[in-house]
Amino acid sequence: MIAVPDAVARLSAALGDGPAARLAASALVEADALGLPRFGIAMLDEWRADAAPLAATPEPQAISWRDCSACFAPLAVASATLDLEAAARQFGIAAVFLRGIRGFGRLAPFVRHLADAGLVGLAGAEGPPFVAPHGGTKAVIGTNPLAIAMGQGPERVVIDVASSSATMADIRTARATNRPLPGGIALDAQGRPTSIAAEVAALLPRGGQVGSLLGLVVELMAGIAGGGRGDPKGRGVFLLALDSTAAGESIDWQVRLAGLKSDWIDAGGHWPRGGGLPAEATLDAAFARRLDAHLDRMTSRGNPVMQRTYPR
Repeated sequence: MIAVPDAVARLSAALGDGPAARLAASALVEADALGLPRFGIAMLDEWRADAAPLAATPEPQAISWRDCSACFAPLAVASATLDLEAAARQFGIAAVFLRGIRGFGRLAPFVRHLADAGLVGLAGAEGPPFVAPHGGTKAVIGTNPLAIAMGQGPERVVIDVASSSATMADIRTARATNRPLPGGIALDAQGRPTSIAAEVAALLPRGGQVGSLLGLVVELMAGIAGGGRGDPKGRGVFLLALDSTAAGESIDWQVRLAGLKSDWIDAGGHWPRGGGLPAEATLDAAFARRLDAHLDRMTSRGNPVMQRTYPR
């Protein structure tokens, strides 16, 4: 067994320490603790000793585009999140578009960080075509998750949802276990419905037309405006932060948010908090062994990762 804070501290040190390393490490460990191992420390398979840190900006920018193809993706997204936080405080609203991003896990920890800082965080990630449009027969966009976070404390809300009916990880798992898929979520190469994972050529959007349009929104932002669509080096990601107090209005949005939460729960709804773990959370021995194996690889060949620093 290993306590989550201990796992985060060990991984953060291996990633160079500093705020960005801690945010990235926390995001990866949290995914494993939530039972989502494909979005957890498995992402360390993409780590390379010569991975470059995200280039620092000399001063906050309201909008920026960054090529992250040479970066370890979780660190790049974490660094961009911290830069975005500073920019939103200065300009009231700020956005960053990342290109060349490989696997980095879940969006929720990064928008949640912005919410905890008193901002509204919005993020989306596009990817290789694997989802057909509503009524279509072949893949056009990726699973294209979208996340938003707002509020602090018990009223905080974090929504992180894929626009597709399943994820690519779900399909890989079904293929590896030879498990049939639920009906109505996938198409084969001829555009026909299939429940055989090995035949899947496209997923269907979550919730029909609504999910399809949600995925299109992400594609427009991360793929078109951000330049990620069709990039062979990796996917496109956008992050946006808003400081509602910068508008100069006297609206107490935290009180309004608390009222919305109360109305939502009173009506029988679930208030989404996007994960997050109690301080006493632990991970099992199997996770500890996997973490040890990753850290051993990262510090082998006389190239300790502690020598690389990520100052954000």
